[in-house]
Amino acid sequence: MKNFALFAFLIVVLFGTWACTPNRGCIEATADNFDAAAEENDGTCIASRDKMIGSYRYTRIWNDVILAIDTVDVGIVTITEANTAGNAFNMNLNGNLFLQGASSAYTLVIIQRAYTDTFSGMNYNHTYNGSGTWLVNDTVDFIFTINTQVPMLNGANPPGIATVPQVYNYYCTKTQ
Repeated sequence: MKNFALFAFLIVVLFGTWACTPNRGCIEATADNFDAAAEENDGTCIASRDKMIGSYRYTRIWNDVILAIDTVDVGIVTITEANTAGNAFNMNLNGNLFLQGASSAYTLVIIQRAYTDTFSGMNYNHTYNGSGTWLVNDTVDFIFTINTQVPMLNGANPPGIATVPQVYNYYCTKTQ
């Protein structure tokens, strides 16, 4: 009987220890391996942007709204880690256009960026924003909308500055 009482006591202690252990897993809601049932972070979270880090060759397709012609070109976009948040990234297009964004699972959002430029002595503004979708292990598609205030030279119709929205579709394949 004494052995039975000891055995029962050990079972109760083991069950109590097992029952009080929290479910461990990734508790970061934007991570690729988010575990909704997890109660305690186990340090295994995978930031969704990590799968995008690298260089891509892109094909860009757009209809030039000013010249009214369809255009295709190619270039390089490099996506690197940003230090501001777990899923933030930096994006550099052809080494001369720097954008930032963040990802959540398979969706990417480009943070709006505006800057001023000059053409024929007239200042004008560009505003970039966009989104993207991660498709498979080595491809991602982006859509950028760039609103440009186009300086219209004297004699143009309309004169002054016209705001022109331009949509660009980027189809990117990872090169490294």
